[in-house]
Amino acid sequence: MTDSVATMIAEILTGKFDVLPEDVTNEAVLEDLDLDSLALVELSLILEQRLGISIDDGTLNSRQTIDQAAGAIDSLTAVQQEGAA
Repeated sequence: MTDSVATMIAEILTGKFDVLPEDVTNEAVLEDLDLDSLALVELSLILEQRLGISIDDGTLNSRQTIDQAAGAIDSLTAVQQEGAA
């Protein structure tokens, strides 16, 4: 699912945060895309709504790449789905 979450993050970055599509790669660091702490909170809230999960503060941070952020969200999703089963 990491690829689909990474794609979702990329879509949010280009659509909501006006990041240039050519700047959005799996290796792009969120801080280098000018995402500050407020933008990370907003990104978390959007992902929570789309994925139906709860994302704790600090799950996403500006030093993560898009791929790392997607992996963190995937791990969180798996844990929350196991807890619901």
